[in-house]
Amino acid sequence: MTNHAELQFKTHDEQPRLTRWLSHSLLLVLVFCISGTSSFGQSNDKVPRVTVVNPVQKTLVYRLPFKPAEMLAIQEAIVYARTSGYLDQITVDIGDNVEKGQVIAVLDTPELTDEVNVAHAQVLEARAHHAAAQAIADAGTSRVLAANAGLIQAKGQILQASAELRKANAVLEAQKIQTDRIRSLHRQEAATDAQLETAEKDHLLAIADVEVSNEALKAAETKSGAAEAMVTVAVAEKAAKASLVTVGETAITSATARLDHAKTMLGYAMIRAPFSGVITDRFLDPGAAVVTSTSSKTTAIVSIKDLSSIKIYVQIPEPDVPYISKGHPAEITCSAYPNRRFEGVVTRISRDLDRRTRTMKVEILLPNEDGQIYPGMFAIVNFDLIERVDAWTLPAQALLGSKGEYHVYCVVGGVCRAVPIKIGLDDGGTVEITEGLKGDEQVILIGKGLIQAGDRVEAVGSNP
Repeated sequence: MTNHAELQFKTHDEQPRLTRWLSHSLLLVLVFCISGTSSFGQSNDKVPRVTVVNPVQKTLVYRLPFKPAEMLAIQEAIVYARTSGYLDQITVDIGDNVEKGQVIAVLDTPELTDEVNVAHAQVLEARAHHAAAQAIADAGTSRVLAANAGLIQAKGQILQASAELRKANAVLEAQKIQTDRIRSLHRQEAATDAQLETAEKDHLLAIADVEVSNEALKAAETKSGAAEAMVTVAVAEKAAKASLVTVGETAITSATARLDHAKTMLGYAMIRAPFSGVITDRFLDPGAAVVTSTSSKTTAIVSIKDLSSIKIYVQIPEPDVPYISKGHPAEITCSAYPNRRFEGVVTRISRDLDRRTRTMKVEILLPNEDGQIYPGMFAIVNFDLIERVDAWTLPAQALLGSKGEYHVYCVVGGVCRAVPIKIGLDDGGTVEITEGLKGDEQVILIGKGLIQAGDRVEAVGSNP
């Protein structure tokens, strides 16, 4: 027989045998004591008189026993500084409401202010160097453009010299033919000496023009080569100057990062509330030294708690774990408000049983809009796990049997009859009857210890 003492409502198998035995024994003694008197009443033929009841329909609830617990804030934090300094201002005190991000304290950190100023000066210097490098790079670009223009001009001169050379060669060829023709005519005495002399001079001039054009082409090609070299040099110088610009940009980025870091550290001098809540404790006064939270010795400034909701942790015994799930309602009371009932709900389940206690941790969330519940209050939590509506019930003392085999004595036509039954929920005083009875039976409550099935009895005291 299971003895689950933590349940307020148990099955009849779990009712202590000693209690039921004592109940039957007391009834037996009572019947013996009064059996000889006229108040108990027997008929002249010795028919026992028994008290009977009818099964009654009512709502039964399977309920966990009250669970003591402590109320906790939904969020709570002890606020530390992220940088060191001296407490210059503290704008809150215990009991004050604060909003998320609200400044609650200010530190005096002159070193951080100096770091910001130095970093800002470094940014300005880096920008100046970058501007100078950019100007030099722009000049290099102009030089590349000029060199490219010279190269284009040189290549144009090559084209012009090549054209002049082709023209001179054509003239030379034509003049050679003319000179040869005049020489032939002169041998035939068809041309004068003056004509021959003129033709030979023109031929010599054509040869000279070709040589001049060749020299001009060579000069243009030399100039083009020099222009290409100037372009190469200008491009190399531009690349070198462009690298100075890149170095300047890197210096600006580095200096800006140092400035941002210095500003961030200076911003930590303003201590802000991590969430909306109430200041529940204050640890420092203005002028106190504040040590950063990253050091081995930390200095707390204030404690803040969010009272918008209250969370409660309770331990659920293993047999009752299947009945608990997220969203399950819970009734909470506390000694501060003995006449009030607060409604909470299960929000988290650990899904793991403690091996020592065989219980599972459950979190209950309790809304606290009016702010009348405070962390640290002692809470009593009640769970209604199973509800039976319109269940047929009998007083527990009407039952006979044990170990799941139960029956009751019923009066049928003035005769005691044993009726097997099955039971469900049992709160120790009232038992749910799941099978065996219809509701109109006369069930013997008092006097069943003096009779047995088949005896004639007289039923009295039946409830309506």
